[in-house]
Amino acid sequence: MTTGRELLNAFFDCLRDLDNSIDRCVDLFADDGAFEFPYFSVLGMPTRFQGKAEVRQVLGIINSHFSAFTLSEIEIHELKEGDALFVRYHSDGFIDRSDRVYAQDYVSQLIAEDGKIKVLREYLNVIKTARMIFPNGLADVPAPTGH
Repeated sequence: MTTGRELLNAFFDCLRDLDNSIDRCVDLFADDGAFEFPYFSVLGMPTRFQGKAEVRQVLGIINSHFSAFTLSEIEIHELKEGDALFVRYHSDGFIDRSDRVYAQDYVSQLIAEDGKIKVLREYLNVIKTARMIFPNGLADVPAPTGH
């Protein structure tokens, strides 16, 4: 059975060649698996993509801006119980296939179940994300609502 560490390494391999690996990446997730970005709500974006169709959708959105990422400074920390881990890593990618580099640091949690990704939760600096992917940068971030 595929371990959480093996799933993470396979996911990273997909990110290194996103143009050619979305199908392979989607196959790493359980049928009801979820790819989550907890802080995206402040950008007016969804925070959870569940099921293979939604995982494919978010990977397609990412791929529309990036063909590949270079990953570095990878630190993997396995939990003592269950097949879960935390990872810290840095990525660089060329935004919209230009010469603008999107540099981002992540802390991620991966929970595996039955050899598939059950949850992949990525924490990142959403200000960097907004500056790079929105046409007007932070000006395109919606005003806070409610609480």
